[in-house]
Amino acid sequence: MEQAIVSGLILGSIYAIIAQGYYITYITTNTLNFGQGDFLMLGALLGLTSIGMLAAAGVPVYLSLILAIAIVIIIKSVLGILLEQVAIKPLRHFFSIGWILSTVAVSIIIRNIAMLIWGRNVIPFPSPLGEKVIRIGTIGIAPHEIFAAISAVVIMALLFFFLKKSLLGKALSAVAFNKDAASLMGINPRFMALFSFALSSALAGIGGILVGPITNTAFYMGAGLGLKAFAVAIIGGLESPGGILVGGLLLGVLEQLVALWDSSFKDASAYVLILIVLAVMPQGLFGARRKEKF
Repeated sequence: MEQAIVSGLILGSIYAIIAQGYYITYITTNTLNFGQGDFLMLGALLGLTSIGMLAAAGVPVYLSLILAIAIVIIIKSVLGILLEQVAIKPLRHFFSIGWILSTVAVSIIIRNIAMLIWGRNVIPFPSPLGEKVIRIGTIGIAPHEIFAAISAVVIMALLFFFLKKSLLGKALSAVAFNKDAASLMGINPRFMALFSFALSSALAGIGGILVGPITNTAFYMGAGLGLKAFAVAIIGGLESPGGILVGGLLLGVLEQLVALWDSSFKDASAYVLILIVLAVMPQGLFGARRKEKF
């Protein structure tokens, strides 16, 4: 039981990081990247390749991990900007669901390109931190799981500070609240939209490097993880970063506890939880209530 709870908290914190990408683009542009899971997959495979190349060049283990994260952040930020320019901006005002279809199309393209480059088989992602399990009482934790948990906490703290305290984060919130008023105050909504997609994609890439050594990598790994991250955003409340964190931890622990009973119901538990939450609280656990006008 204790092992399942710890593993669930670690996995849930990674879900929350990925789901914050949905939050950032939604509050800024009222759109979502439904290819977020495949952006995660690409981050994991790029991270695996980068670490391998850096290690082969003689770069120390810890430095290669840090450099791989930096490489993935840069590449994914550029891809996020391209996504907004190619798949969101042209179709956003064309018809209401145009951007939904275009982001799904981009995700399928990325998935197929990844299959051509890295192949169809599962690729082991050996952690640069080693595989020796650390025992704490009855709980066994791999070094990479500790690294993932600490990284998730630090990233979430930095993200909350950025959104609430920094000038750029406040500008994002201002655009989300009232784009026209933000423009009158000198804020460029177009820059904010591009920045939000760059940040969202970078978070997916970091999530890929964190989750890769835990789940191993494959060109299809993003589909399930992206859906679960979306489930986390819906459960916690799409406009509540704190709620998304709670939703991620809740879903991660629930999955692991259900797996103790029957692993075949592990994935289904996420969607059962969504149905229950939406039936009782349609806005999510921490989403703002809105009165419908008829």
